[in-house]
Amino acid sequence: MGWLNDFRKRSSGVRRKFSSKETFLFLFFVVMAAAFWVLLTFNTQMTHDVPVNLKIKKPANVTLLQELPPTITVTVKDRGTAFLKQYFNSNPTIEIDFNKYYDEKSHSIVVSASQLSSEVRRMFRREASIVKISPESLNLKYTMLPGKKVPVNWEDNVMNITTDKQFVINPDEVKTIPDSVTVYALDRTTLHDITEVDISTVEFENLTTSVDKSVRIKAINNVRTIPNKVNLHVSVEPLIRKEDNVSISVRNQPYGINVLLFPPSVKVSYLLPQSKYQSPLSLTVVVDYNDIDLSSNKVCVKPGEVPGTYYNVQIDVDSVNYVIERY
Repeated sequence: MGWLNDFRKRSSGVRRKFSSKETFLFLFFVVMAAAFWVLLTFNTQMTHDVPVNLKIKKPANVTLLQELPPTITVTVKDRGTAFLKQYFNSNPTIEIDFNKYYDEKSHSIVVSASQLSSEVRRMFRREASIVKISPESLNLKYTMLPGKKVPVNWEDNVMNITTDKQFVINPDEVKTIPDSVTVYALDRTTLHDITEVDISTVEFENLTTSVDKSVRIKAINNVRTIPNKVNLHVSVEPLIRKEDNVSISVRNQPYGINVLLFPPSVKVSYLLPQSKYQSPLSLTVVVDYNDIDLSSNKVCVKPGEVPGTYYNVQIDVDSVNYVIERY
């Protein structure tokens, strides 16, 4: 255990060194020097970007037609101590008074660069200098018209969504949450003409599970939608193979003629979504009288009505025997 004794000796030596008066004095002066450096540094002029919260004080019947930026960035030149105090406080807030800055003709809240600078100036010390404000000015469209609720259209975007080979989208379970939004427009004609809103383009490839995605509503000029995002839910489920005996029907059979088929039914296999597995069979199998060749005792069998929920439909035979009866 020699290494343990050696470790103890080294540790004891280190403790003795750091417990000495000289070491504590050294550390004390290091701390004092650091504090003095910080004091000198923060007592000089510095330039710093300060985020300033932005609010609009407006009547309840006024709706902005664009999202208000939550903050504006103000580049300020001031003593470092002022920024240090600011660091430990919440961001300053300016509140723009609608009644002071609205322009009824253009339906806009217009705050010029000098006006915005004057509003911001009050947030800082008299000794501080405002170097830059971003954005420099504000021009926000508004409306006093009430909103209108319209549905969200997602159907055009489903074409951009693909699944893996053995999976399929269940259209009955594709939806947006919420399924409608409120639209506000600059004029009554625009508001009247809006009957629905579209979601932004969505693309998924080779899906094997259901997905949820937050998507934006497509922007319309001088129109605001609230909310401007919805959650798109796309239900994806596996395809299940199933078999059934299906009776064969005859198409285009002339009056006075009866076609007897042998066998009268065939076995059909197909894929369908898992949620439809217990649903009643809704596909058909047919022969067409016009396909009958009297020189042969067989006629071609083919699928008839195949709903969109059925995939890879296969009939176990390609033809059946027939007999024509006349009456």
